[in-house]
Amino acid sequence: MKYTPLKTLFTAAVFGLNFALSGCSFLAGVGPLTAGVTSESQKEDAGYHLVPVSDAVVQFLADAGEPSLSESFEVRSAPVEQRIVVGDRLGITIFESAPGGLFFNGIPGEVSGARQVVLPTQTVDQNGMIEVPYAGRFKASGNSPSVLSELIEERLSDRAIDPQVIIGLDSYSANSATVLGEVSGTGSVELSPRGDRLLTVLGNAGLAANETEAVIRLVRDDYIVTVPLRTIINNPAENIYVAPGDTIFVLSKPQVFNALGAVATPGQYTITFAEQSIAGALSVAGGLSSALADRSGVFLFRFENPEVARGLVSDDQELRVTRSGVPIVYQINMSDPNSFFWLEQMTVRDSDMIYVAQTITTELDQFASIVARGRLFGL
Repeated sequence: MKYTPLKTLFTAAVFGLNFALSGCSFLAGVGPLTAGVTSESQKEDAGYHLVPVSDAVVQFLADAGEPSLSESFEVRSAPVEQRIVVGDRLGITIFESAPGGLFFNGIPGEVSGARQVVLPTQTVDQNGMIEVPYAGRFKASGNSPSVLSELIEERLSDRAIDPQVIIGLDSYSANSATVLGEVSGTGSVELSPRGDRLLTVLGNAGLAANETEAVIRLVRDDYIVTVPLRTIINNPAENIYVAPGDTIFVLSKPQVFNALGAVATPGQYTITFAEQSIAGALSVAGGLSSALADRSGVFLFRFENPEVARGLVSDDQELRVTRSGVPIVYQINMSDPNSFFWLEQMTVRDSDMIYVAQTITTELDQFASIVARGRLFGL
């Protein structure tokens, strides 16, 4: 029978203990210890910012909120007034208050005692102009029908008898939005003059994506905002009016989070409803493992946009901005009773990773078990 010298065994134990205390899991475990996450964040070349969760942090995140259509496009919270553009076909009717006027032809139509004439349909040319007999050329594009009517009335006022002008849009090419992606009918969707909200436009286009997986990306001018469809359904304020010229992409992308480390059932889970809390996400994963979890080492790994990150990181720190955003690691100490309220107020987002570190006692117990079985270094 072969015996291992006590000095060799002691040296091996100290070697393994140093690894455990370094913060990196020496064993084939679940990830770094709490000390590893916190100490790594202090290094100049750390790839993330560590933010301990507190009442102030939770309140700041609540105020900052998730990407919002209603806040991003606040100036468009009401229907957009129709504007004439190149290519529109305009129907122009001119009324005079008495016979014998400029447009009297001997067989006038009669509406409430007034005389009227209907001009041939005018198409707005490439320069945005139209031609009106006896009034000349007008800049139509960029104006609303009511403003253009006033301009024509003013031009005719010294020749016609109390002229009144009505402009109808026989073809209104500007009053449409483009819908692409997971819809049955991609392309241009005409908007009604009363204004159409986002869900109405998606319904008209034939939404084909699953509610829990659909993501809506709205492009307006040079601004892009992406939100889950369920957010729009569950929050009426997010069901904003669509503006002419908007481009709407419907993407099919399951919203998921990962729960790793010392939880009962590690894995990837689908976010099944809007505003699911971090507490709820941990419950889906079975909660913390009572035998393994370090209650001071519950971490949320997330990319935040630079504006939000700047409010979380001290001004003397340079933000580590990546293409995905600023990597933030939130640390929750569940030994603090307040943490249960924090976890309930913080919502889980797509691609979040919740990680629970093991206790160092667990690491040492595992190491001791290996030593006892004679597996370390072939002993």
